[in-house]
Amino acid sequence: MPLDLIADQNCVRRYLLEDADDARVATVRLTQSLTTMLAHQSMPPAVFRLCGELASAACLLANMLKFKGEMIVQLKGSGPVSLLVADCNSEGQVRATAQWQDLGAAQSFQDLVGTGYLAVTADPEQGERYQGIVPLDGSSLSACLNHYFANSEQIDTRIYLAADTEQAGGLLLQRLPREGGSGAQAETWETLHALTETMTDDELKTLAGPPLAYRLFHGQQIRQMDPWSVQFGCSCSRDRSARALRSLGKSEVESLFAAQPRVEVDCHFCGQVYQYDQADIEWLLSDQPPGPDTLQ
Repeated sequence: MPLDLIADQNCVRRYLLEDADDARVATVRLTQSLTTMLAHQSMPPAVFRLCGELASAACLLANMLKFKGEMIVQLKGSGPVSLLVADCNSEGQVRATAQWQDLGAAQSFQDLVGTGYLAVTADPEQGERYQGIVPLDGSSLSACLNHYFANSEQIDTRIYLAADTEQAGGLLLQRLPREGGSGAQAETWETLHALTETMTDDELKTLAGPPLAYRLFHGQQIRQMDPWSVQFGCSCSRDRSARALRSLGKSEVESLFAAQPRVEVDCHFCGQVYQYDQADIEWLLSDQPPGPDTLQ
């Protein structure tokens, strides 16, 4: 089927490179969903870009899930950007946030995040979590994720990410295992990898989708899959925020309410604020966690 050469927006799309022993490519491009997700957080541009890249990675990884659940990508570092978190669920709902201090002159990835670790977590609704953790060994988020793939996954995978304050894009190249073999032959795989290395950041941000797939792999027979829509969505709730308060313990909760008549818990992802007053203390400290019908 001929590729539609219009750049995608707010979706992930997969392609099979059938002439390359079924190597797989996935692209993502975030536009309106990115600004909706991050605009209210008033991030410096450098932090916004990192969150855009992380959200793109979460979307690409979530699209590969074979179960109902979510993919969580988290970075924790010693630099002025101490925390980055993005998650995307199997319904295509993505969100991201960050914690940072004054960036000073820091602009490079290494100066922004310092030393620390990157964690990738697959969290199914049923079953156990799986998590892989690698040190922040790389000059970019893409490099750290590729380090994770090299150490935690059995399938050869490369990921490329780019973002600015209006859009973000990503591409994932993967060598699929084949029955009786290891997938794309080494020479073919290196050729595909070399082709992806010719991409620029601007191409990733503006062309991710069929135009970029065609630009890179027009010499291959490409089978294009239907787009998978992604949009900003937050899973916070009054119930979850109450559980977070309750997890602090009885003495800490009582101390909070003794110091002020009302306690607020805000969601860093979406900005929603949940308020609790003295009348809620009994529910917060009960043996049964408060639920949405009991806390109004």
